[in-house]
Amino acid sequence: MKKTVLIIIGLIVLGIAPLVVRSPFFVHLMIMVLMWTVLGASWNILGGYAGQVSFGHATFLGAGAYTTMILYLSCGVDPWYGIFIGGIVAVLISLPIGFICFRLRGPYFSLSTLAVAEIVRLVALNWESLTAGPVGLLITTLPQVSFFGKAINWESKVPFYYIIAIITLIALIITYIVSRTRVGAYLLALREDIDSAESIGINTVKARVVALALSAFLAGIAGGFYAMYLRYVDPDAVFSIGLSVEMLFIAVVGGLATVGGPLIGAIVLVTLGESFREHFLSGHLIFYGFFMMLAIRYMPDGVWGRINTLFKKLRLKKDVNHGTA
Repeated sequence: MKKTVLIIIGLIVLGIAPLVVRSPFFVHLMIMVLMWTVLGASWNILGGYAGQVSFGHATFLGAGAYTTMILYLSCGVDPWYGIFIGGIVAVLISLPIGFICFRLRGPYFSLSTLAVAEIVRLVALNWESLTAGPVGLLITTLPQVSFFGKAINWESKVPFYYIIAIITLIALIITYIVSRTRVGAYLLALREDIDSAESIGINTVKARVVALALSAFLAGIAGGFYAMYLRYVDPDAVFSIGLSVEMLFIAVVGGLATVGGPLIGAIVLVTLGESFREHFLSGHLIFYGFFMMLAIRYMPDGVWGRINTLFKKLRLKKDVNHGTA
């Protein structure tokens, strides 16, 4: 009952936040928090539940971003359809990567994802007829869309907020479904001991490919939104290793293999990063890195894990006091 009430309150806050907060900077901050929540949830499905540490997740973000941009600029496909097509393209790219790289284990898999990301970045950099190479792709105007007979003003950040809010809800629902189904149990089993999981009949390659496909889809639609929100992409912006590492950080700081962890991680890290960036410019990375060290050292289970632990202790203490009474 309490969880239901908290979820309802959360949805209400999510719905009215941009109407209450008028500052463009804070609306932008909320948009970035939600976008990174999706990316953190994407990485969490593969790295948190399946235990497959990927350093190349920007591959799927970039695939979604470029697909959305190219379809709009070259074919006239509405970008709001292009976002989900970008997610599908990211899934199609992930399948051969999964079947090849999942034959490897441990650090070899992580290194292979890093190599794939760099290969894709170089392809995008040199395939100028499709991606415009290092120049990148730019959208000057977005198509007019009417909502209840009123044209949406894309110069305002509020419509982008509601779009990414819907995408974030989809990402969290997918994560929740994974955590509650047999697929999630399979992933947790192979994360703990892949040999034992295989010995009881789990097709570990298939389970990891499914996790990678779901993960790639979420990263792909986040990439499509990223392209439409910023209206510009280039290979170094969307295929960089730094993006992949930030996804990892958000999942780890929030709490691996949890539904709400990526949201908590995004709130903490994005808010800190953007706040320090405003005051210290590039120096914000020092504070960002320092906080990361503290979080990993003192909260190995993530912020969400620490909160759950505190609540369990309080509940246990309350039960003990009632029992004593």
